[in-house]
Amino acid sequence: MLQGAPPRGPRGASTTTRGRGRGGIQKRRADGPVRVDRDGDLVMDAEAAGAKRKPGKGRMERSPVPTGSGRTSGGRPRGGAGMHKAQAAILRGMGAQQANVLESRIGTTGNTLEISGLGSSKAAANPDGGVEALLAFLERKASGLDDTLNRTVKIKKSLKKGDKVIITASPQDIMEIQKLDGFQFAGTILSIKASTPIPSRSASEEKKQEESPQTTDVKAKFRAVLEGRYNPQLKLWNLSALAIDPGLVSMGLFDGSTNTSKVFPALMAVCNSIFPTRAAKKEAVVSVTLADNNLSNVGDVNALAQTFPDLKNLDLSRNNLVDIKSLDGWRYKFKHLENLVLTGNPIEAQLSELKDEFLKRYPDLSMLNNVLVRSPAEIAAMKAAAEAAQSPIPIAPPEFRDVGQVGENFIRQFLALYDTDRMALLTQFYDSRTSYSLAINMSAPRSHTNSKPIPPWAEYIKHSRNMIKITHAPARMNRQYKGVDAIKNVWASLPATRHPDLQTQTDKYIIECRPTQGLPDPSGQSARGVDGLIITIHGEFEEPNTAEKGSRSFSRSFVLGPGAPGIQPIRVISDMLLLRAWAPLAQPKPHAMMPTPPQEPAQMATPEQQQQEAMAMQLMEKTGMTLQYAGLCLVETGWNLENAYVAFMTNKDKLPPDAFLANVAL
Repeated sequence: MLQGAPPRGPRGASTTTRGRGRGGIQKRRADGPVRVDRDGDLVMDAEAAGAKRKPGKGRMERSPVPTGSGRTSGGRPRGGAGMHKAQAAILRGMGAQQANVLESRIGTTGNTLEISGLGSSKAAANPDGGVEALLAFLERKASGLDDTLNRTVKIKKSLKKGDKVIITASPQDIMEIQKLDGFQFAGTILSIKASTPIPSRSASEEKKQEESPQTTDVKAKFRAVLEGRYNPQLKLWNLSALAIDPGLVSMGLFDGSTNTSKVFPALMAVCNSIFPTRAAKKEAVVSVTLADNNLSNVGDVNALAQTFPDLKNLDLSRNNLVDIKSLDGWRYKFKHLENLVLTGNPIEAQLSELKDEFLKRYPDLSMLNNVLVRSPAEIAAMKAAAEAAQSPIPIAPPEFRDVGQVGENFIRQFLALYDTDRMALLTQFYDSRTSYSLAINMSAPRSHTNSKPIPPWAEYIKHSRNMIKITHAPARMNRQYKGVDAIKNVWASLPATRHPDLQTQTDKYIIECRPTQGLPDPSGQSARGVDGLIITIHGEFEEPNTAEKGSRSFSRSFVLGPGAPGIQPIRVISDMLLLRAWAPLAQPKPHAMMPTPPQEPAQMATPEQQQQEAMAMQLMEKTGMTLQYAGLCLVETGWNLENAYVAFMTNKDKLPPDAFLANVAL
């Protein structure tokens, strides 16, 4: 028998029905205490947190299910009681707020995680053992990991078993929570591992109820209706005139007790079971028609945008859409929509006046009511202009000022050895004074056209030294690794990589190299220091041995200097690696704000050049920008360091991700 904290009842349940003391897996409560103060920081005092928390704060409230009008004046139900109960159950389960929950229950498993470390945390002293604080932390952090996530991560159930907490959530939310493996919570490091579902009486009863013959029959009828309306040759789903569909009418769904707003989310939930992934939906469904559904706005069919976000053709003919506000529910949806038909709606008379508004809402729209409103060339030019406007500083061509091919030889050997023999790489170029750091940028901007999946960050997070997230000095020092032995341990724990071939895939890289001065002299003979190189590589690599076999983009900056006499000719003084989700490499524009030096043998820099390089290094260290962008910023401000920093602070949110090295805000 499982031991641990008493179970909690379903969200919103009264104290008399929560089933305390009956064992089983706990369900999350919408009115329980949230362990965060008004600034969003964790509160360990359970009593204080419970007294201040507002019910349901930070969580979606569940809409009440209308009872409808399915009874006669005599109080007896119309039609079979079993069928009406099944309809009520399926409509509740397939409601607009719960489509993703239904999909996880029907289609997949693997929705349970085991979390270790709570017993050694500061939150363990709370009356509930810190469970509520931990669950609130997981939901908040997981919801904020990915800026493109348009929902809040929810934990359905939890069970405390000794030092471990077992949680249940939808497969999508489980993927987000797993990324928190290695995160610090209340003074301890969390370990989050996949776990097999733990059977309990309540879970078994729920499963039995969901798979009752009546419910199974209703779902089968929904599926039959959808399959009969799908055209695989045209990749078209015909959802027109639902109120007179014989299959739906025979189920009693349009007898006055239900309407499109209830039936449509249920249909979308079944669509999710037919095509369970976004890629499958994108491939199978290109066009949808919602004609003749008497729609006064798109609120009743809003779930379409969640289920099929990549639609190209949408027909809303012969409805009752009066003005542009009728479509506000899809204002920021359907980014790939190319053809929109509104024939037979009152709004049709206003289309000429609303053309510009439609073009703003749907960036790929080319046909409106079967009229060409924008050519493919115009769409491509508009996107290019929008991307150019995002960067206040034009991307200049890379500057490669090598000395005796030292930088080129190092790069060729580094990329090959890092993929095949990291120990040999350390022995050849690193020593006891080399510093290494790794930082992760999980929120680097990505184009809406880039749907490539992001592999988990768990193997990297525990080493990440992001200066915005890691604010305590001891933690910052602990995540800067010095010496071959420390770096070897980190590299051994990181996934294997495969970089593109530098000889044949040069377009996968942007590499910069320039001389620098005043580096430490390993021989101790020069008090003024010695000359060296600063090299920055922007590129990508694959992780061939991981389950996802995903790709990542990176920026890596090296400071190279002469090695100790008789040991190694070249040594790595500093190695800083920045990782982010994969995105196509931004290509330089044929415009440079700084003049490109002539390709001549390196000469001694003038005092003015030395001063400018020193200022650029100071700005780079202060802002985290690459040396190139630091120089560009200084040029724009007349080589005034203070003004350059002010300009950076004003425009940093507009800079492209390749403008930064390691200290990039998450």
